[in-house]
Amino acid sequence: MMHSIHDSNENGIQGTVSNIERYTLHDGPGIRTTVFLKGCPLRCLWCSNPESQESHPEIIYIKDRCSGCGRCLEVCEQNAIVQESEFTPVKFLYDLCNGCGLCVEQCAPEALTIAGKEMTAEAVCEVAARDILFYKHSQGGITLSGGEPLAQPEFSAEVLRLCQQKGIHTAIQTCGHAPINNLKKVVPFIDLIIYDIKHMNDKEHKRLTGVSNKLILENLRFLSAQRKRIIIQMALIPGFNDSAENMRAVFDLVKSLQSVEGLSLLSYHTLGVAKYHRLGREYQLPNLSQTSKAYLEKKMNLAENYGVSLIRFN
Repeated sequence: MMHSIHDSNENGIQGTVSNIERYTLHDGPGIRTTVFLKGCPLRCLWCSNPESQESHPEIIYIKDRCSGCGRCLEVCEQNAIVQESEFTPVKFLYDLCNGCGLCVEQCAPEALTIAGKEMTAEAVCEVAARDILFYKHSQGGITLSGGEPLAQPEFSAEVLRLCQQKGIHTAIQTCGHAPINNLKKVVPFIDLIIYDIKHMNDKEHKRLTGVSNKLILENLRFLSAQRKRIIIQMALIPGFNDSAENMRAVFDLVKSLQSVEGLSLLSYHTLGVAKYHRLGREYQLPNLSQTSKAYLEKKMNLAENYGVSLIRFN
């Protein structure tokens, strides 16, 4: 269930939130509220949340919903919206948009929406607290995802702290690419870390994500030394990171760290492809097909045969 994000005038630490989803089942144990934050240092070729990559608000345009009423044109001071003829769908010029959101307020059919709203930590915690009863019965809680929670360390730490005060289980999904000081601000308030590993080879990691994996692996070892509960998660991208060599390297990593409880393997999917067009971008892997259930089972069997504990969130 999707929760609409509203601006908040409350005092307190603020952060930029892309979206909040309640009753999620795949972002940690039990029933959870997943908070998607804006801003990520990686640019994974297969990213399924492109609206969370940039730290600033972005307009999403769903052309099929546009009624051609033209009300958005009247309020756009950047001339980022044009219309060839009356009552035809508008054309959105993303390069000219400054993300002010005035057009969104005028769009009755919701063809225009915005990814990125300022919220206080208190407001986010209030949303999460609505489902405390469900968390208790399912051993669920709140998960900060993204984007990258460590890119907004003060905000993430405050959200997690406030939730822990209410007895809510806290988790983050992180790529781990952040200064160690960012990590230290958040660590005391995390019950579970879901740590994404993209590729074990540094050269390939740079090619696929735009950054080195050295800091990521250093931070993972730091977290393990802090005796935090860690689950390593890996999205399997056929032909990119699912080779036998890379899989073995991931398996060895999981087994080498005492605080790592197991490995969560994810199938590649194409659910995020449409988002790129709605943001005026091109998806980098247009010819890659979604993987089958049999493919995932085969990779899981490899892990189990290697002696790796598998974690399944459902």
